[in-house]
Amino acid sequence: MNFQVETLDTHEVRLTITVDDDVVNQARRDVARELSKQVRIPGFRPGHAPMAAVIRAVGGQSVFDAEVVDRVAREVYPKALDEAGIDPYGPGRIEEVRQSPYQLVARVPLEPKVDLRDYRSIRLPAPSVVVTDEEIEQQLQFIREEHAIVQLVERPAEMGDLVEVSVVGKLPGSDEVALRFQPKRGLVLKAEDEVLPGLSALIVGMSAGEHKDATLTLPDDFDEASLRGQTIDVAIDVQRVSSRTLPDINDELAQAASAFSTLAELREDLRRRLIEYKQRQADQSFALQALDAFTALAEVRYPPDFIEDQLDRLFADFKDDVRKVEGMPFEEWLKLQGKTEQQVREELRPIAEQRGRRGLVMRELSRAEGLNVSEEEIAAEVELAAQRYGSRQAEVRKVLARADTRSALKNSLLSTKVLDRMMRIAKGELAAEPAGQPSAEPAAA
Repeated sequence: MNFQVETLDTHEVRLTITVDDDVVNQARRDVARELSKQVRIPGFRPGHAPMAAVIRAVGGQSVFDAEVVDRVAREVYPKALDEAGIDPYGPGRIEEVRQSPYQLVARVPLEPKVDLRDYRSIRLPAPSVVVTDEEIEQQLQFIREEHAIVQLVERPAEMGDLVEVSVVGKLPGSDEVALRFQPKRGLVLKAEDEVLPGLSALIVGMSAGEHKDATLTLPDDFDEASLRGQTIDVAIDVQRVSSRTLPDINDELAQAASAFSTLAELREDLRRRLIEYKQRQADQSFALQALDAFTALAEVRYPPDFIEDQLDRLFADFKDDVRKVEGMPFEEWLKLQGKTEQQVREELRPIAEQRGRRGLVMRELSRAEGLNVSEEEIAAEVELAAQRYGSRQAEVRKVLARADTRSALKNSLLSTKVLDRMMRIAKGELAAEPAGQPSAEPAAA
């Protein structure tokens, strides 16, 4: 056996393997013997029919040759990969079979490669967090709304009231229900920031037990894409109307809404929590900025098969999300959207490519910086997660002890470490520190 390797610009190689005649002939004999045992050939005992009879019985030369190629490939392909020093991403595929001499031409995807380049030079402006007095007052208004005094009334609904209502919408000329809206905690009538703009104005003036037919134009950013901007016929039924009296913003409200005695203490606590919340949001945003900066700087190479694998996983998750969120089979959702599976896959492809590149960069950075997750860290995370479930701790620990769960947990912890390291580098906090020892642990993609 000998071989030739041709490097392709798709991060693959074309591997041409010249196979010795004795290997091919032995493969033919072995295939003929095995097939003759599986196929009943009149006049011959199982395993003893001549090759020509076996070929006729299994459907012709092409079928027989395919079996021979498979057997030869299993014999020589792994050896050729090893001798050529090829690090394959996947199994590869036979593109051509040549005769005289017998050659297998295989296209082999290569393991992705990442050059992080001078990643330690990346710098980004660190986020700053500010909480204004207006934001504190807005939070107090939310608390005030939550502690409104609600009383059932026997009069037509007014702006500011709380109503129990159900809304059923249909597209004009259709008997099929396109929209159902029945908020469990009721609907506060208001002129702005409505889930269904214009609905409150339609309900104002209606009393409990009253029905109204009207039309409503849905916003362009409506959750259901197929209904965005559509004008629909709505049937509105009001069950109850309640008035709402908002309390004053004072010490009494602070005592009713919190463990604090004064409004000043409540304001200070709101400021602290808002700062913490905004800092978390800012850190998450900064982490993505840093990740994108590292990814943009790096040279990332991968074969087409890598992205297809990423796309397969993303597409499977998307289908599950449709079933859970929309509550319908994916095939039915496709019909409503007027799309095919292939169209959806192509729409998801840019996301798959972005995730794939990011994941490869994160994995390489974990190696370059020597980042690992210890068994002690996993155990601590398991214990922390179990404690959140109270009486179900034993059950949760059992689930978290499974190999697949621990692997996912390890990847999650390592990803957090990688993102934290990227942020610290981008802020210039590690400028004087050398990179860690290369790690054998991959980061989560």
